[in-house]
Amino acid sequence: MCELWLKTWVDVNNICVSSKKVFLIPVGSVEQHGPHLPLGLDYIIAQHVALEACKNLESGGVRALVLPPMTYGLSSMWSAYPGTLSVSSESLYKYLRDVVVSAHRNCPGTYLVVVNGHAGNNDLLRVLCRDVAEELGLVISFISVWDLCGDVIKEVSTTPFTHADEVETSLAMALNLLVREPPKDAPEFFRKHDDFWHSLDLTKRPKAYVFRAESKGTYGIGSFGKPELASREKGEKLLNCMISRLVMLVREVLENGV
Repeated sequence: MCELWLKTWVDVNNICVSSKKVFLIPVGSVEQHGPHLPLGLDYIIAQHVALEACKNLESGGVRALVLPPMTYGLSSMWSAYPGTLSVSSESLYKYLRDVVVSAHRNCPGTYLVVVNGHAGNNDLLRVLCRDVAEELGLVISFISVWDLCGDVIKEVSTTPFTHADEVETSLAMALNLLVREPPKDAPEFFRKHDDFWHSLDLTKRPKAYVFRAESKGTYGIGSFGKPELASREKGEKLLNCMISRLVMLVREVLENGV
């Protein structure tokens, strides 16, 4: 059992006195994912990956816990869709920082990993992790499950990675979260992407970021690309990649100081 919220303080203390220990903090969003996927998909994926990685680490001698997920994220671009609940950058930063500081002080020497399932949170979470590492002298990592396995996403997906698309629908299938059949009339992603400046290929780093106001509009059904091409097999391959690479990262940091 890896869920911190199901442990007693005695259980957690036994982990805190260990030399090799890690806390995994899932972060996501509550936002529209088309007509066929649940609003909480991003944080559900992050939590699943964290829990499965935790089980693997525990079986290999690393003491690990998963903290309660940070369910709300930066989702203002989907605000016009009912059910999307977004918080401000300031609120997310302060709240998650408080959790990280509390975890560090409560269980000193613990390696912390923020496991993010919502790409819209990425920039803020990187800044937060860098800030607390400097302020508190702790070791903390930030990972986006999408960047973690960008090469495998490129391998399994026949369409560019966007939103509520082939990739996310495949993951939902693997997690038994498909609400209804994927739409067959999803449009191309509404943002224009120049492959030179900001490719949808997650194996390529963007050369520039261009921002426009997006919170007041809707963009069709909210699903893009070809979600009907999704499969459970693709989703399982992606989940296996996310879990195994997270385990690899934790081991390399704890054992080799990467």
